[in-house]
Amino acid sequence: MENTNSLLKYVLFAIDLIFIWDLVRDKKIQIYEQTQNKLKFIVQPKLLRFIGFFIGQIGIICLYAIFLFIPITQLDCNRVLQNIDTSNIEQKSSKIICQLIEFDFFGHPKSQKQISGLIESRLEKQTKTDTEGKIIYKYQVQLLTKTESIPFRRSTYSDYFSEEAEFIVLKIKNFLVQPLEKSLVVKQDDTLVGYAAIGITIFCLLLGLLIIASGSFIDCNFDKESNSLSISHYKWFGILGKSVFLYSLNEIVDIKVKNFYGEDGTAHQITLMLESGERVPLIGTYSSGFKEKQEIVKIIKNFLASN
Repeated sequence: MENTNSLLKYVLFAIDLIFIWDLVRDKKIQIYEQTQNKLKFIVQPKLLRFIGFFIGQIGIICLYAIFLFIPITQLDCNRVLQNIDTSNIEQKSSKIICQLIEFDFFGHPKSQKQISGLIESRLEKQTKTDTEGKIIYKYQVQLLTKTESIPFRRSTYSDYFSEEAEFIVLKIKNFLVQPLEKSLVVKQDDTLVGYAAIGITIFCLLLGLLIIASGSFIDCNFDKESNSLSISHYKWFGILGKSVFLYSLNEIVDIKVKNFYGEDGTAHQITLMLESGERVPLIGTYSSGFKEKQEIVKIIKNFLASN
């Protein structure tokens, strides 16, 4: 199990590094075609893609945790009569045999342990210290035989659920001191926690997908053969919300990087100047990356100026 946990951590860490590298190092504006007659580049919503994946990653972790989570732990105990022969006098005594069973969400046994000779149950108090130095108390129900101490379930109880743990201990103790009781069933049902984890998983995956899909792509295509510039805006992976704007290359008078100075710093936008006086933002809203935008402006000007 520990090897599986480590593998998941390494895989997610490697994917995070790839996306961080893509966000920081790689260019937001990608040139896909650059010839004498055609120039095409696409602006990608890299930040939204990174945020969407990061949120979706939380869903992946929750989904993995669901498979490790034990929703139901059940203790089944039976009092078994035994015959003891001492000095030719037959006596009867009882021995308690228990089955500690863990079930998955579908009600199938995930693990099973036999406990022979249960003699006591007690609540064990554990202390831990958090990063701020505050003491945190955890509780565990222990099942005792003459030779071993077995935890009732893998996870411990917090202070908030300590009364629930005490009730389980009390129920087991009452069974042990009442010889007429033939059987006992104690169940810890945490399926609601599992359903909550499933809900968080679905929410994070859908939210991450929504953020990634809603990112706006901008496709700029300069074509000297048709003497046209087409600017396409699309979202939802190009399936929905696509809009196309067409301009003649002859209309373009100038192209430059327009700056906006705000409280959070300086943002930039590539703007086309048309003969009509209209200013057309080539790349959506204002954003960072002044040098990258200057480079694109230089490439466009060289393309328009070439024969």
